[in-house]
Amino acid sequence: MVVAFILGGASWGATYGLGGIWYGFACGLGLLLLGLTLAKPMRALALYTVPDVLEMRYKSKAIRLLAAMLSLLALVGILGAQVWAASAVFEAIGLPGTAGAVFATLIFIAYTAFSGLWAVALTDFIQIILGSIGVLVAVVLGLNKVGGFEGLRTSLSAIPNLPQAGGEYFNFMSLGISLFALTLAATVMYTLIGQDFYQRLFASNDEKTARKGAIYSGVLLMVLSFLPALAGMLALTLSSDPQAIIDSPKTAVPKLIITVFGSGVGAIFVAAILAAVMSTADSLLSAATSHVVKDLYQSFIEPEAEDKKLLNLSIGTTVAIGVLALVAALTIQGIIELLIYSYDIYTSGVFVPLLLGIYWKRATKEGALLGMIAGSLVAVVGITGLVSFSYWEYIYVSGALVSAVVMVLVSLLTSPEPIDKELQKVFELS
Repeated sequence: MVVAFILGGASWGATYGLGGIWYGFACGLGLLLLGLTLAKPMRALALYTVPDVLEMRYKSKAIRLLAAMLSLLALVGILGAQVWAASAVFEAIGLPGTAGAVFATLIFIAYTAFSGLWAVALTDFIQIILGSIGVLVAVVLGLNKVGGFEGLRTSLSAIPNLPQAGGEYFNFMSLGISLFALTLAATVMYTLIGQDFYQRLFASNDEKTARKGAIYSGVLLMVLSFLPALAGMLALTLSSDPQAIIDSPKTAVPKLIITVFGSGVGAIFVAAILAAVMSTADSLLSAATSHVVKDLYQSFIEPEAEDKKLLNLSIGTTVAIGVLALVAALTIQGIIELLIYSYDIYTSGVFVPLLLGIYWKRATKEGALLGMIAGSLVAVVGITGLVSFSYWEYIYVSGALVSAVVMVLVSLLTSPEPIDKELQKVFELS
């Protein structure tokens, strides 16, 4: 979330201008909706993973297995995107990107494997605050350097080869209606079902904390969503080589910070951004490990495994997944590409069965399973290019629509089983 909000938002700011706020806004909106709807009851269930919830609802280990595999695939890819983002930060400050990716991977593997979710939560808070302060101050100082918003407008208009006309950079709808709507829908969809978000909810002290944390985080992200977009615009105007940022907009934030603060102080804030990237990575790594340990090993291989054995398995799995994510990052070499591949299949397959399972008593395990398969296949068809989609967000939405149609039809043709009493109580499904 942090790397996408800061680096991704600035990347969109360098490309779309103020229209780039909508990704960060969508992240915040998703968290707000999560807090208002699912956060409290999900925490009340005291489970570990989203597949846990699906198995409880549908009484099907096949659904749990498929959901866990889809989520694990997504998390490895998203984790790879964080690794590649760390590499981009190192490149922006003149260090070897590949070596930086390897170093960052080793660090977050180490403190995730040996410190657990407490370290994740603690480092999240510190690093996000430092990173946000750095971007905020950089934007304020940057605006002062260019002469305020009018100076920014004038400076942008003078830059050749911009992705769009300089005047469009101050248009909040520069993305276009389609991309705007799809960005909101797709991002909110993943936020409502992502294991990396539920990992924090399940680790909260109680239901109220989970609910408030999601709501406050969502509101904060929505309020601050304009900062990364402005950072991307300012990076273009203050850079001695704006074409380099146009060609690689993911480097906008670290380059802006170095430009505004200088190499000394700037390096401290860039380090905070890098730490925020790693903070996101450690929570993803912890979430992926939980799938292997809880949803695969304990559920299918050794349900009564001792705590010590599970701890050792968690450490080994954390290392293995971290290395796999590093390999994926170095192979694909692109933040956006990794995120696209990762989000699409999981969201297309799991979103509808989870939401309909919670809010529709008539949903059946046969409908959920076939809906998951159908939605995932649509995503695979889109990713492989067998069917061309104008925007990658169409893959999310199309997969979810197909999943919904299949699930509803099959559920109406099959008989539902009694809903778990605890689930009934928590979600008031009785």
